[in-house]
Amino acid sequence: MSDQLDLIMHPDGTGKLRLWACRGSGKGCKRNLFRTSRKPCEDCAGPLDEKLTLAEVQDKLAKGDA
Repeated sequence: MSDQLDLIMHPDGTGKLRLWACRGSGKGCKRNLFRTSRKPCEDCAGPLDEKLTLAEVQDKLAKGDA
């Protein structure tokens, strides 16, 4: 896994902004490679718990828990 964490802010159904972690290319996500307005896809992890630190999100992605 690379050291870079790619995050997407996107509103949920209620309009509240939620955070998603993009698994990136090679993990099935090709949707956001060339878009300027990115959206989470089924391969993105989230919406993330607001209490998680960025290090915890990276660990979850590395373990495959997210």
